[in-house]
Amino acid sequence: STFIPRLLPGINRFFFWLLFSGGNDRVDISYKVFNFDCLFKQHVQDWAIPIEKTKEAIQQLKSWLERNRQVVAHFPVEVRFAKGDEILLSPCYQRDSCYMNIIMYRPYGKDVPHQDYWSEYEKIMKRVGGRPHWAKAHTCTRKDFEKMYPAFGKFKTIREKLDPTGMFLNAYLEKVFY
Repeated sequence: STFIPRLLPGINRFFFWLLFSGGNDRVDISYKVFNFDCLFKQHVQDWAIPIEKTKEAIQQLKSWLERNRQVVAHFPVEVRFAKGDEILLSPCYQRDSCYMNIIMYRPYGKDVPHQDYWSEYEKIMKRVGGRPHWAKAHTCTRKDFEKMYPAFGKFKTIREKLDPTGMFLNAYLEKVFY
């Protein structure tokens, strides 16, 4: 992926055919299905978008990649769906969602150019009403989260009441809440 990047589209198409040309359904508890060893270090972004925006988001990302051939995507976009919930800071809060995940592998610890891809992906996700996965890369700040999460203020009030001295804050959470 880093030695001859122009081969990646063909390699990705081959592996897609190899893995998905036949029917394959698997239904199970999430931790049994979404558990595998990634082998390589990687850069990952994962956002939940309103389920009805899935096609639009995929088309925008595909169109951008086609116009920017110098950007190489290492792996197909991972797409999965989740039921809405009532967890105040859940990316699926009050809406059924599609998670779209992009990956750039770092074989042998080698860093790979990914900032252009990352930046455009995040712009698309924000345009379609996305919310980032809390444990994945993103550049969002408190102002972004206030727009994304209808119950952000309520959660912040509860957090401050339960942790008035900030014992459970770290640098990341300070960026999120303040």
